[in-house]
Amino acid sequence: MASPTPIRLIQFRAAYNLPVHAAVENGIFAGGGLAVEIEYTPGSAYLVEAVRTGRCTIGHAAADDVVADVENQPGSDLFAFMGLHSGLLSLVGAPGCPTMESLRGKPLAVDARDSGFVFILEKALRDRDFGPDEYELVEVGGWESRYQTLIEGRLFATLLTPPFVGAALERGCHVIARGEEMISVYQATVGLAKRSWAEGNRTQLVNYIRCYVDATEWCFAPENRRHCLDLLARHNDLTGASAEETLDSLLDPKHGLYPRAELNIPGIAAALDLRAGMGFIASPPPPPEKYIDVSYYQTPVRWPEEFNDPAFSRRVLGLDDD
Repeated sequence: MASPTPIRLIQFRAAYNLPVHAAVENGIFAGGGLAVEIEYTPGSAYLVEAVRTGRCTIGHAAADDVVADVENQPGSDLFAFMGLHSGLLSLVGAPGCPTMESLRGKPLAVDARDSGFVFILEKALRDRDFGPDEYELVEVGGWESRYQTLIEGRLFATLLTPPFVGAALERGCHVIARGEEMISVYQATVGLAKRSWAEGNRTQLVNYIRCYVDATEWCFAPENRRHCLDLLARHNDLTGASAEETLDSLLDPKHGLYPRAELNIPGIAAALDLRAGMGFIASPPPPPEKYIDVSYYQTPVRWPEEFNDPAFSRRVLGLDDD
């Protein structure tokens, strides 16, 4: 009998991890012959380095993080192979900052100064005629860290995703702008890996993609809503209306998770244009194809027949004794 392939996944702590938790706990990854272990990152730089150095196999991070690593790290062979969502982003202001204008002259929390979603925030500020010296971007790390700086009053606004948006609103904060109001087309979080690893482990990566897609479709199925709420409760400490609102955001047909996890090529082009517009890459920027490979997504999945046996998944998950 074939043994499951170990995959070490590194991701941010956020509600959009719902398909990952569904794939692990429902045996979908196990059914694809994969033993997925999850690690959470404090920030994008840590995540990208973990994948680039091979300490982690796959990462879920911003498409722009892949671009930044390829452009700035000699020898980087990172690439994006699937898309998770367009951002699920909101610009959230502290209790005393309900408008964009109220942010003028204030320090604002970001993950990293030169990659990720920071350029969406900068674009929003400059669209309101903020000069470069009229705001300060302070690096504090991932969603959780930025949320903490906001509610503790240390910084005055940041980009957040569910469930942190709802939690901030409960603490008196304000949604200043939604993601689609700041940029209409964008590829936010992607699946990323090293080309060298993927070339030698094509079957495993194809199976990972297919399992993630299957889990995402499972999350969108109406009959699984109660199970999704349970996953959100256990992994994000959400209950009641907060869990319902978060799930509705994730399943929003226009702005939520991508049901089939396909890469948003126009969204990647938009991310490149945004990076070039902020002076962090030459203009015109390279085409999206430099940073992606869709062949793994397009490859039909073929895994050993034994992996389709529910008993196999139960053994991998340690459920035989239940």
